[in-house]
Amino acid sequence: MIRSAILVKMISFLVLFASCGNTENNKLIIGKWSGTAWLVDGKPSELNAAGTHFNFNDKGEYTFEYNDIKENGTYKVENDMLFTTASGQKEMMVKITRISKDSLVFDMSREGQPETLILLRK
Repeated sequence: MIRSAILVKMISFLVLFASCGNTENNKLIIGKWSGTAWLVDGKPSELNAAGTHFNFNDKGEYTFEYNDIKENGTYKVENDMLFTTASGQKEMMVKITRISKDSLVFDMSREGQPETLILLRK
């Protein structure tokens, strides 16, 4: 009897845990995105938002362009977190503050300084 209760709890936990990464955000992020604003400490910055482009495909691969910098690799979305791993690099994480069919907002930290990148779907 006790074993059955423990087994049911373990299965429930595993189902809940497995579903954590399977969110609507996984579907919404697929597509091409271009930057429209890049804030540092909540204020407009000198960073070139318009020169920032992402493309996320349905196979877990992405490309990123910022001015002359180009990067590609793999990504995964877990709830409100985006994890990217550029080819030959370590995994990085940004928070997805907002995502909809036409806009995407990332909250990031560069050397402890808060940044917000706002993108629109192409």
